[in-house]
Amino acid sequence: MKIAATLMKVTDFDGQLNQFLVQYSYQPNLTNYLDHLNEARFSQSLLNEVVLWKVNRFVRIEAELLNLIDGLAALNAGEHRQAEGVLLALLETRGIDLSMASTILRFRNPSVFQIIDRHAYRSVYDDHYPLYPCSPPARKVFCYFDYIDELIRLCQQRHLAFITIDRLLYEFDKKINGGLRKSASLRSGARR
Repeated sequence: MKIAATLMKVTDFDGQLNQFLVQYSYQPNLTNYLDHLNEARFSQSLLNEVVLWKVNRFVRIEAELLNLIDGLAALNAGEHRQAEGVLLALLETRGIDLSMASTILRFRNPSVFQIIDRHAYRSVYDDHYPLYPCSPPARKVFCYFDYIDELIRLCQQRHLAFITIDRLLYEFDKKINGGLRKSASLRSGARR
């Protein structure tokens, strides 16, 4: 459908308006679920799904991958590289990049994983975050595991708690290094 050079109000359109509804395909699975709530009671969980629908951040993870993520709870500190397959599977899931994948891993097992984002990375390496959405998944895994290794060293050297180091780094960078310059490739993705 061609976009008109001038704006038009819907009331001025002479054609069949329902033709536009046929083209609607926004988050089809979640939209269908939310459209059929009927008498469902609103809970915080349901509200979260509505919010995620609105901001187009809903991610569907298959049950098998969810089970693999749950299995990461058994890992011990320093065993992060054993999660390579799970991390790669997360990175291959539509809507999940390294920052989101690391957040999922961190909340599954904070003794082993921490969140990587532009602020935390910059505070550790005094450099800008080197990855983009189009970076190869293997490069993202390599970068993340090296980052975790560096966090382990930092926590040991400075006697810091590993389970909260990502939060410390995030706040440190915002307060000490200031805001992030947004490049054209990073404007579309919000961080924490």
